Amino acid sequence: MNLHRYPELVDLLAAEYVLGTLRGGARRRMDTYAAHDVVIKRTLEQWTRRLEPMSELTDPRMPPASVWEAIERQLGFAPAAPSRAPARVVPPTPRWFESVAFWRGWAFAGTALAAVAVVFALRANLETAPVPAPVTQQAAAAPLHVAVLNGQDAKPVMLVTWDESHGTMTLRKLTDIAPPPGKTMELWGLPANGHPVSLGVMPDGAEIKLAAGAQKPESYAALAVSIEPPGGSPNHNAPSGPVVLSGRLLSVS
Repeated sequence: MNLHRYPELVDLLAAEYVLGTLRGGARRRMDTYAAHDVVIKRTLEQWTRRLEPMSELTDPRMPPASVWEAIERQLGFAPAAPSRAPARVVPPTPRWFESVAFWRGWAFAGTALAAVAVVFALRANLETAPVPAPVTQQAAAAPLHVAVLNGQDAKPVMLVTWDESHGTMTLRKLTDIAPPPGKTMELWGLPANGHPVSLGVMPDGAEIKLAAGAQKPESYAALAVSIEPPGGSPNHNAPSGPVVLSGRLLSVS
C-alpha cells in the first residue's frame, strides 16, 4: 500500500501510534514504514513533539496499596483479602469555582481524554479535511484547541473543538445530555485569573456550532457548561445556575 497517496491517513495513524492506541500488526507495520520512509518517520516525530508536553500537566501518581495487594494475591504471594473491607472516608468536595483543586482535578483524566479527543476530531473531519501541504511549504495556521468536558462523575460528556483560524467552536455531545425542561445550557470560558466569560448559549443538537467572534482560546485555561434560564445567565460575569460540565482547554497543534 502506497501511504503517500493518503496523507490524511498517514497523519491519523501517526497520531494513534504516538498515543499508543495503534496496536498489533498495524503498529508493527508502522514501525516498518518509519524505518524506511523519511516522511512517515518525520510525521511520527511531529506528533511526538505535539503530545509529549501533555505529560507535564499531570503529577506523578502511585497506584493505591489495594492494587499491589491484588497482584500479590493473584501471584500467590499474599493471603486472600478479608471478605469485608473497612469503610473509606470520602472528604467533602469543594465548590467548583472556589477551590484551586478545580485547576488540578481534571489534569490527569482531562489530559488523557483530550489526547484521545485529538484522534476523535481527526476522524470526524477526515472526509472533509483538505490535503495538507508539505511541511516545508505549509503556511502557519492558528493552533487547534480541544477540551473534553466531564460531568460530576468525571466521565466525558462533550467534546469541544475550537478552530481559531475560522473563529468557530464545535461542540459534540458524547452522551444524550440535555437541559431540564424550560432551561438551556451555556458555555463559559474560565481564565486563570478573573471572572468567567460567556461564550454563548447552546442550541439543541448532537453537534453544535458556536461563533467565537473575537474570543481567543489562549485566554482560557478551562471551559465549563452551566444550566441557565432561556437566553442565558442574567449575570454575564458568572453562571446563575449549577455548573454541570467542565474540562481543561488544551492546544493540540
